[in-house]
Order: sequence, then C-alpha cells, then structure tokens
Amino acid sequence: MNKTIYLFFLLFSTLCYEALGQCDSTAYYATQYMQKNFVSDGQSYRALLFDDQIAEFHTTFYGGAKYRIVSFAGMDKNQLQFSLYDQEGNMLFSNKEYENSNYWDFEFKDTMEGRIEAMLDLTKQKSGCAVLLIGFER
Repeated sequence: MNKTIYLFFLLFSTLCYEALGQCDSTAYYATQYMQKNFVSDGQSYRALLFDDQIAEFHTTFYGGAKYRIVSFAGMDKNQLQFSLYDQEGNMLFSNKEYENSNYWDFEFKDTMEGRIEAMLDLTKQKSGCAVLLIGFER
C-alpha cells in the first residue's frame, strides 16, 4: 500500500514539475512582446488548459493609463485566444477578431475592473500553458 501511494506521489510530482516548467518557458517567450516602455503589473496570470477549458483572470485597469496585454501558449504564435470584459460582462475586445494577435494595447478613460478569459485555439493546439502578461506604459 505504501509503495502504491509513493509511486502515485512520485508520478504526480513529476507531472506537476513538467507542467510548471512548461509555463515558465512559455512565460519567458511571452516577455518578447512586452517592450521596454511597458512595465509588468507584477502578477502571474497562468493556467494549464486542456481542450475547451477557459481560464479566467481578474484585474483592475486604472483610468488614464495605457496597458498592453500579451497572450502566449507555446512556441508558435497566435495559439491563445483572449477576450476582455468589463464589470457588467460586456465584451470590450477579443483577439480572435485579429487572428489571435499575441498582444494588444488598451487605453482606459476611467478605472475599471476587468475580466480576461483565455482559451486555446483548438485548431492549433489541444493542451498547453496559457500565459498572460499585463503591463502599463511608463
């Protein structure tokens, strides 16, 4: 019994370690889209997605600031779709309308609570680590 539990723990730990490593390398490649004039908000927006799962991230956008959202899910470009919603659930933007662009810049007139939903483009990838970076202009 103890050997079974130990083997299960070892296998589970190995899979988690590999998934975290995949997210780290995906995050590294995503940083290429965060130019020098943008500073990260310091948050880590990551999710391991399978098939049609949707990751949901919440953040505050401050009025008068310019933001860049970077989305990345692997070595190839344009594999992650993301949509930005306001606090009432109205869709403000979807990169799906722009061939899953890996980044987009936004300016907000007023401060708002935002929700970002991210999902894999299943025509390109069935599973992977979704990484979002949010930066504001200096």
